[in-house]
Amino acid sequence: MNTIHNVRNTRQVISNVHALVGGILLGIGVLVFAIYFFVDYSAAILALRITGGTIALSGVVELIICAFFRKAAKREQVKLDRLKADGLSFPAQITNIRRQLGVHYGRSVSAYAECTYQNREGKTCLVRSYNFLYRNDGEKLHAHVYVNPFDPTDYAVEVFMQQVETQGVYDYR
Repeated sequence: MNTIHNVRNTRQVISNVHALVGGILLGIGVLVFAIYFFVDYSAAILALRITGGTIALSGVVELIICAFFRKAAKREQVKLDRLKADGLSFPAQITNIRRQLGVHYGRSVSAYAECTYQNREGKTCLVRSYNFLYRNDGEKLHAHVYVNPFDPTDYAVEVFMQQVETQGVYDYR
């Protein structure tokens, strides 16, 4: 049985990681800062205040970064939803997967798909998808393009992955 899923948006994954790290740092910072209430030694109080405040500030910075990535991911999703509802839909052929350096999440890398599709006039158009996490481990990618009928430069590409399961293949070499 083959299952089809949307690929994971790189910006959303980055946002989730920053939210997790930021929340943990903020919590630890507040805890370290609060310990000074139970200490009577003035040097320890100063050290706990500085350390707790610094860790909490680092957590707040991580949460701010999270908000920017979450806003970008939400903007992409809103555009896709708008074009799904109001735009034209075309099946697309993925011509190339371009990996981007810098973002690795487990065995996945950040990538985008270059796709072609035939518009209503029969012309071939080249489009690019949003960034997603890609693993080259036997998953088959499919794409669908949604285009504004009045502005062909306003488009969104939805990429799906289909897990390919081998059935009854036995290698006895």
